Parts: sequence; structure tokens; C-alpha cells
Amino acid sequence: MKKRDTEKIIIFVYSVYAVVLMFATYILNWPIWINPITVVGILVVWIVYLRETKDYRFRALLYSAVALGTFALYNTLENSFEGILTTYCAVVVVLSILDVPDIVIPEYLFSTLLIAYHGIFRDTIPVATIHEQILSAVQILSVFSVVGITHHLIKKHETMHQDMQDIIKNLKLAEQSKVDFLANVSHEIRTPVNTICGVSEMILQEDIPDNIKENTLNIQVAGRNLLSTISDVLDFSELESGRMTLLEAPYHLTSTINDIINMAIAYKGSKNLELIVDCDAKIPHTLLGDEPKLRRVIFNLVNNAIKFTDTGCVTIVVSAREEDYGINLCVKVQDTGIGIAEENLEKLFSSFNQVNTRRNRQESGIGIGLPISKKIIHKMNGFISVKSKPGKGSEFQFVVPQKVIEQRPMISVHNADDIHMLFYINTEKASFTEIRDYYLNSICHMMEQLDVSYHSCRNLSEFKRRYKKGMYTHTLIGEDEYREEPEYFDQLSEQMDILMIRERGSAFIPGKNIKLIPKPFYVLSLAAVLNGEDSLQRTDGSYHSGQKFIAPEASILVVDDNLMNLKVVEGLMHPYKIKIITASSGKECLSKLEKLRCDIIFMDHMMPEMDGVETARRIRNMVGTYFQNVPIIALTANVTNGAREMFLKEGFQEYVSKPINMTHMEHILRKYIPTDKIIQVNDQEQPIRNKPHIDREKGIQRWKGNVTAYEEILQIYLMDSQEVIHNLQETYQKEDWKNYTIFVHSLKSNSLGIGANELGEMAKTLEAAGKEENISFIHAHHDKMMQEYEAVFSEINSEGGTHS
Repeated sequence: MKKRDTEKIIIFVYSVYAVVLMFATYILNWPIWINPITVVGILVVWIVYLRETKDYRFRALLYSAVALGTFALYNTLENSFEGILTTYCAVVVVLSILDVPDIVIPEYLFSTLLIAYHGIFRDTIPVATIHEQILSAVQILSVFSVVGITHHLIKKHETMHQDMQDIIKNLKLAEQSKVDFLANVSHEIRTPVNTICGVSEMILQEDIPDNIKENTLNIQVAGRNLLSTISDVLDFSELESGRMTLLEAPYHLTSTINDIINMAIAYKGSKNLELIVDCDAKIPHTLLGDEPKLRRVIFNLVNNAIKFTDTGCVTIVVSAREEDYGINLCVKVQDTGIGIAEENLEKLFSSFNQVNTRRNRQESGIGIGLPISKKIIHKMNGFISVKSKPGKGSEFQFVVPQKVIEQRPMISVHNADDIHMLFYINTEKASFTEIRDYYLNSICHMMEQLDVSYHSCRNLSEFKRRYKKGMYTHTLIGEDEYREEPEYFDQLSEQMDILMIRERGSAFIPGKNIKLIPKPFYVLSLAAVLNGEDSLQRTDGSYHSGQKFIAPEASILVVDDNLMNLKVVEGLMHPYKIKIITASSGKECLSKLEKLRCDIIFMDHMMPEMDGVETARRIRNMVGTYFQNVPIIALTANVTNGAREMFLKEGFQEYVSKPINMTHMEHILRKYIPTDKIIQVNDQEQPIRNKPHIDREKGIQRWKGNVTAYEEILQIYLMDSQEVIHNLQETYQKEDWKNYTIFVHSLKSNSLGIGANELGEMAKTLEAAGKEENISFIHAHHDKMMQEYEAVFSEINSEGGTHS
């Protein structure tokens, strides 16, 4: 029972007792002065309770003193000694629930005064006969016994309470020790795993024989499997202890799906499985939720499906349903694997319980992937279910609520009304009915979601007939379909766009005009190609042509006490031509920063003498704006829950876990290396400078070809930039959305007028958000617009505002 509840019970019982005493005073004609004193006593205890005066011990002693004082009034007027003792024992028992041992002192004192008063002053203790003397002695002894026993029980309870507190304290220390141990174990294991995966990646970048490439891939996959097991143990520990928290942040589901596909391809390896993805293109573009945990759950389900499926297919279906709070995101993973007996379905989500232990020994895992997934989904206020039949496969499905930041569809096609698709996929060649049905359904869904008109064909003859009758702009075929009559499709590719789906790693080379889409083929791949891209996508959800980049003028400082880790980072950065500076300790890092300036600092966490957090603090405390602004990225093997928040709180800009994921690393490099230092390169390693932020030709056209007038406008735009930045930032920080919208409107018009089209479009969307009072959208996109604005006037500055 809580102490406040105990106080309330005591005060309530006392108040009832006092009111009864006041009523008795009226009935028995006791002195009238008793009632005012009793009322004062009631008021005092309630005021002290409500104001929570001082501490609990003080209030408990005060309640006891008032209660005993009120009883003393009754004691002075009542002649029945036996009745007084009985009532007094009841008062002692009631006061004992306060659990304060010091109350025994006034109780013993009052017992003594009570007996002395009735024995000496009132002479109400019956002692006329031996029987009365014995009875009175027993009653007096009983009073002291009640006081003594209640005191003993209070002391015993206090000792038990203290022991319990000590146990809780020790459990907390043990829990913290476990967390620290897991963090250390994670760090110590991830460090060599980082070397294994990193060096494997470096080897795979070289031109090596196929057998060595295959062996290296096997090493890399084994390292990633070990990493997955470590992550499972950490997640399970955090969930069991209740320490795992959800970290909501804006994210793009397209990036999540891409990551899942890449991991699934690596995991299935040489298995003869079709991986089919059916993703709703109309899911909102930007969601708010814990994307890393969501990605983990999806991959656990996909991983489990691949593990128990040798032939056939694994299908991922992603859809959403609009709700008042955002959307319900639904993810379904189906397979054609071995299936599960109905009586074993409940065991799937039990910790360390593997339904097919013999099969698991052949594969991998410790049986906690699905329990972790279920706990995470429940923590997200969602639910997960499973359906399965032995020999027929399984279907896992979960639904979680997600908030929406940006409502527009996450995938769309430009000029969809102008596209008329004719596709020919011979599904009869599929060895599984499920593969045929899933492929047909997913392709039809893609076309419908992208608002593209289409017609499907069952064979080449039907394809040719329909092509002659209709006006089609695009054709979608598979590799086998192309091989049926390659000359026909090569000739056709000169008149329309031919898109060919083929297996990843296929050595077959079609005609030069054929656009390739690697499996698994899904809506993002199709939309990217229809939009004129090469079916690759940035992590922010936008498309790019798949070109890498180099940054020979950029430099990064890597701080790590492990020499092998430094070599791995150097090797992974080699293709990007970035200058690498290394430091093996925090002290060496600070020493080098006194003499050089780099674009990014990658900082290890656990280092002797001065760890990464302390080193980062000292960098931030160094004199100069550079040290306050230079991006510091945590490069660490510490992936326990709360690590990311700790790093961000300590002034780090980002958090990259080991082993290094190059997709994530490339995103970091693109984000923090200055734009003017990045040079795009195509497949032939021909440098292509970043696309200019200003389309000068279009800007000059808007001024009717008057170059002089355009150059003058550029100068005015440049001179006004600092004032515009000040106004935008000030109204944004003050949340003065009315004036913010006005300033954004002006920026839109001026930017479009000089040909800064991307900035103008950004300002346009923020202007619309301001008018609609869509504050969350403004918060999500303001910084990006300001970065683009700075890039625009930096470009004007760098070229002197004119073209000669």
C-alpha cells in the first residue's frame, strides 16, 4: 500500500472516531469545550495531509499525537477502565499501519500515564478482590503487550522493506551490469566482424576469379549471420528488461523496402527461390515511426520464410489503410515452404522455442527472431498473426499504426496518362502455381497503382497481334520472352521503350536499346525506369541514375584505437578517392585537429584513456566556429538501446554501426561532404559534375533573352540573400507561420525567376503547407529548403554572378 493511501485511511478512521466522540459528548452531557478541541484536531490532520507538510515520518507522529490526545479527552471522562483499555488497544493497532517505529515511544508513555491516572487520580481500577486484582493486572499487561508486539511487527516490516530495497538496488545494479556486459560483448564481437565484412567488401571490389569471389561472399554472409545473431540477443535482452523504447522519426518506406530486398537477396544466396514484392505505390511518401525496428521485423519474417523454403517463392506484400491518426501499415510475408502444423503455431512466438529443431540445426538461428518481432509489434500498438499448413507454406502478417508526415504517394510516374503498356510474361513456365499467380497479381497492381493503362498477353502471337492493333508506348517482357525472338524485340526497341526483367547476375546481354530491370521486379523499379532513371533509388525516396561519386578534394578524419578498423575504413573509402586521415586515440585526434581541417570526423566510441564521447566534447569546446560545426559521426560497435540517443545528445550528427553498411555510409558522405567537392561518375568512370542549382538558360529565357538584365537580377538576388535567410529563420523559430508563408512565397517567385527551379518548387510546397497550416510538413522540409538556398547563392558567388 502506498504511504499516501495509508495516511488517508488513518485520517478517515480518526475523523469518524472524533465525530462519534462529539456525538457522545452531546448525548452524555460531557463538557461542551471538548467539541471545539476535537474539531481543531480534525482540521489539523487534514490540513497537514493535504499540504503534505514536511516528510512522512513527521506527519505520522503528528497523526498519532492528535489521535492519542483525542483519546485522552475520552479517558478523562470515562469511568470504565476495561472499556478504556479495549479502545486504547484498538487505537494502537490502527496507528501501527503507519509503519513508523518511533510511534511506540508516545504509546508507551501514554499507556503509563493512562494507568497512573486511573489508578491514582480516578481510582477506577478494580482491585477490591484477588480476582479483580489478577484481572486488572492481566489487562494492564495486555496493553503493554499490544504496544510491544505492534512495535516488533513494525520493526520487522521495516527490516523486510529495507531488505527488499536492497534486493531491488542489487537487481538494478545487476541489470546495469548486464547491459554494460552486452555493450562490451557487442563491441568486442562487432570489431572483428567489422573486419571480416569490411575486408570481404574490399576484396569483392577487386577483379578476382569467380571461385575466390564465391568464397569471399560466403565469408561475408557468415559474418552478417553472426551479426544478426548478436543483434537478436541484444534486442531480446532489451525487450525482456523493458528497456527498449520506440524512437519516432520521419522515414521513407521505399528506402526500407530496398534495404529488405538487398538483405533478402544476400541471405537466399544460391537457393532457387523467386522473391516477389507487391508494394502499394500510393502509401504516403513520408511516415513517422521507428523505421529501424520496423525494418528489423520485416527482415525477421522474410529471413524466416527464406530459411524454411527450398523451392518456389517468398512474397512480400506491403499495403496501407487510411485512418484518422495516419495509416495502418500492413505487411504480409508468404512462402511456399515446409509449413507448420496447427498445434505448433502458438510455439512460434515463444522465446528459444524452435518448432523444427532438426531443420534449424541445418540452417541458423537461436529461435528468438519471431518472439522479438511480436514484442516489437505489440510495443508499436500493432498485432501480428500467422497462418500455415504443413507442406503448403506459411503466411505471416502484421499491422502497425504509423503517422503521416507527407501525404503524396511514395511512388509515382510522370505523365502517366501518356504511357500505354503492353506486357508479356509467360507465367506458364513457372513451376509453382503460386509464382504464376503472385507475379500476375503484382504486375497488375503495379500498373493500376501507377495509373498506367496496360494490357497483358499470354504468348508471343497474342503480343504481336495486340501490338499491331494498339498504340503502345512501352513493352514489358522477361528474359525468356526476349530469347523467343530477340531480333523482333531489337527491331521493336527502335520504335518504343522495351523493358526487360532479368535475373540479377545474369550474363545474358540483350540488344543495346533494351532497358534492364533486375529481379526482384517491383513497383519502384518500374516507376524509376518509366521516369527515365536506371531503377535505383536514394535513401530519401528520390531517384538517381545509379552513378557513384568521387570526392578527391574532400578529407575525413577516422579515429579508432583498432588498427584493422582504420585499414577497413581506408579500403572502403578508396573507390571514392577521399583523402583519409587516421588517429588511433582521442588525444591524437585533438592534436591533428590543431593543424588540419577535414570535412567529416568519424569517431569510435570505446577507446582507452579518452573515449569518443569525451573527445567529441573537447572538440566542441575548442575555439572557432569550425569546431562547433564540423560533422562528428559516431562509428561504433555499441548498438544497445539508447546508444543512438546518447550520441546525438552529446553533439554527434549521426550514428553508424559496425560492421559498416556501405549504403548508409554513402548516404552519410553525400549528406556531409560539401556539394562542390562531389563529382559524379558513370559506369565508364567519366566524371560528371553535380547538376547546377540554377538553370541559367531558362532564367535568361524568362527575361526574354536579355543577358544583362538577368545578370543584374542575379546580383540583386545575391545581395538580398542574407536578409531573406534572416527573415525565414526568425519567423520559423518564432513559429510566425503567417509571415513565414509570405517570405516563402517571395522566395518562390524570385528563385523561379532566376532559374533556381528546385529551390522554387521547394518554396512552393512550403508556401502551400503554410496556407494549410501543415506545421509538421514545414518542420520536416524547412532545413532542406534552406540548404538548397545556400547552395544557390553559393553557386552565384562562386561564378561571380555572371557568365562571360
